[in-house]
Amino acid sequence: MIGQFTNQGTLSTSGTIIHTAPDNNVSELRYMRFNNPLAYVLTVSKYTASTTTTTRVYSVTLSAGDTVTDSFPYFLNEGDYITVTSSVSGTTFIVEGEDMPNINVVRCR
Repeated sequence: MIGQFTNQGTLSTSGTIIHTAPDNNVSELRYMRFNNPLAYVLTVSKYTASTTTTTRVYSVTLSAGDTVTDSFPYFLNEGDYITVTSSVSGTTFIVEGEDMPNINVVRCR
């Protein structure tokens, strides 16, 4: 799977994986946006497959109707993913980025 992607939906209060780097590829998340009409706490974390660790990137407390727009680039190696948790239901998201070949697995003849 190579090319640009857009994922969208509603976050779970137990956490939602919003993008996983596919097998034999790397991913760059370039844009994430979150919104809820209620006050909420938003937590963004990154899972690193090579070390099986999850790192909290940030957690922010938001007022009713606040929107978070994150345009910081997140680089994911094969199997890494970004997970996001909202303290209340109904938080919507959209994420955009690109999947690219992992040059570490490209074989030449």
